[in-house]
Amino acid sequence: MTLTTLEKDYVNLTPSQKDYFEHLASDSENSEPIDYFEKVPADLRSDPTMVEHYLNGDPDLGTADRDWSHVESKANGGSNEADNGFFEDQSVNRSRGAENTTPEEVYEADVQSEEDTETILESAEQVANMTAWGWALEGITTIGEVSMDFIAPVVGGGLAGKLVADQFTTTKDKVGYGSIATGLTVGFLCTPIGQICVGGYVGYKVVKRGHKLISKAISS
Repeated sequence: MTLTTLEKDYVNLTPSQKDYFEHLASDSENSEPIDYFEKVPADLRSDPTMVEHYLNGDPDLGTADRDWSHVESKANGGSNEADNGFFEDQSVNRSRGAENTTPEEVYEADVQSEEDTETILESAEQVANMTAWGWALEGITTIGEVSMDFIAPVVGGGLAGKLVADQFTTTKDKVGYGSIATGLTVGFLCTPIGQICVGGYVGYKVVKRGHKLISKAISS
């Protein structure tokens, strides 16, 4: 039997996440846990960490801590089925009380969901990029044949080239303008002033990222 993408993503969830969706489904008659999981944005489902940031929020990222909200409230006869609910900012859901959710509130929840999804994806991409650069730097420094005076301009030039290239759509423009940006950045970072700038920036990013990781570890 071949599993669907949704089913594969559900299988890869953490035990506590599966327990949560099973809890949501326990009071329904026709819905399965995976039906509630399907309400999580598709772009996040494949990574349990991103699912966690979406459902329980992340203060560092500014994403909301979410509750399961009923469109038609239980007090007004609404069911616990998956098609009568969605994930919504916890504070908004709990302040509504026994009232039904209005179309405007559903729309606002959708907008916030899209914004949080974009934030989570951007954060994951930044972590991946930093990890990749870290591995590259580790490999270079392990060899011991290249000094940090050379590494910083190479890394900075590569990042600058990527940022500029991402602004264009055609391959010709990406390569052309990306190469120009890389060359100019490498040239600047080879100067004493450039090395001071990159040293300060890298130090700031390392400290900031370290603070986030420590905060997450303490709160988990």
